[in-house]
Amino acid sequence: MRKEGESVRSRIVAARILQGVLQQRKKARQLLEIHASKLEPRTRAWVHEAVYGVLRHFFSLEVDISRFLRSKPEPAVLSVLLLGGYQIRHMKTAPHAAVAETVEAAKNVCPRASGLVNAVLRRLAESSPPSRLKPHQRLELPQWLYRHWRDAFGRELVCQFASFFCRKPVLCLAATTPAENYVARLRDLGISASVGSHAPSAILVHDPVDVTSLPGYSEGQILVMDQAGQMAVHALPESRSGIVLDLCAAPGGKGCLLASRMPDARVVSVELSSSRIPRLRENMRRMSQGNHVLVQADARCLPFPAACAERVLLDAPCSASGILRRHPDAKFLHGPEELPVFRDLQQEMLREGLRVLGTGGYLLYVVCSIHPEENEQVIEPFLEQVVEQRRIFPSLTHDGFFYALLRA
Repeated sequence: MRKEGESVRSRIVAARILQGVLQQRKKARQLLEIHASKLEPRTRAWVHEAVYGVLRHFFSLEVDISRFLRSKPEPAVLSVLLLGGYQIRHMKTAPHAAVAETVEAAKNVCPRASGLVNAVLRRLAESSPPSRLKPHQRLELPQWLYRHWRDAFGRELVCQFASFFCRKPVLCLAATTPAENYVARLRDLGISASVGSHAPSAILVHDPVDVTSLPGYSEGQILVMDQAGQMAVHALPESRSGIVLDLCAAPGGKGCLLASRMPDARVVSVELSSSRIPRLRENMRRMSQGNHVLVQADARCLPFPAACAERVLLDAPCSASGILRRHPDAKFLHGPEELPVFRDLQQEMLREGLRVLGTGGYLLYVVCSIHPEENEQVIEPFLEQVVEQRRIFPSLTHDGFFYALLRA
């Protein structure tokens, strides 16, 4: 395929992925695996950048585009316009090329609207971005989410951490060898890296790299995991010889880190989803930890007797509101009506986790959400057993998380 054909194809794929996220509420990562996995590496990287960039800057781009429209566009048309707008406002694409190639993509994605796409993008390219935005638009958040956090945490704090969601996160690794030694190895290879400041195993890689090409990857010396997640894993007291249950385990990073931290314990990762188990198995295979096994089961009804575990880590399903830096699609996948549903599910799993926890044992409840409904409200019925709780707001170097340590 000629270069220009590949360029137009990349825009077609990106527009279809955006439509799947915005209209069908599907995860961007899954859509990328479906639609972009067979593209050339450079083209796939461009699609990833464009899709995630549009999702990060959706609300300001929507305002920008709407100035030149008389009515709300159909989802396919909106996806193409957002894609063209992102190239013009945020990428290094020459405006005339961004317009021309996006219009060519529109002829495939929304043929009847290609003239409209051409007219809108040309006007956008000739104009400056709008200077007047509502607070939620300036922070690139859904209006309900901005108001919800403003009421819970105050406007100043929300403005502070929400600004980080628009920036590309650096790669964060968890090392199973001393972090300082591994950073030295990377620097010897000319790769900019530093030891993280929030977990003893954390390493920040500042250069763009393919993680699978890094030294020690195949031997299980590193895992991809944000610092906040590592902080939570290290908050669970060590077990020397007992059973450690890792509930809702996929993709497996936390269980692997637990197995590394507690080599004499038996770590049992529990995952229900058949579609997520292959990636979990692959991580476990690469780590080659003899004390780590997998069980497919529902965390709400565990196939284990009462009081059998010395430690339990429950990484519960949630709205993912704390990881919008890495997963900006989460802004569009969940609404306020789902928060009580998540809370009920999390409490059900927490009760079951406490059932299998032995006397004197510890359970760590973890979610990558900062919503009070999924944080304090979940553990409220169990406050007598709570030893420690902590909400970690997002920053430039880590995601947002909440964890609570409970003792049986």
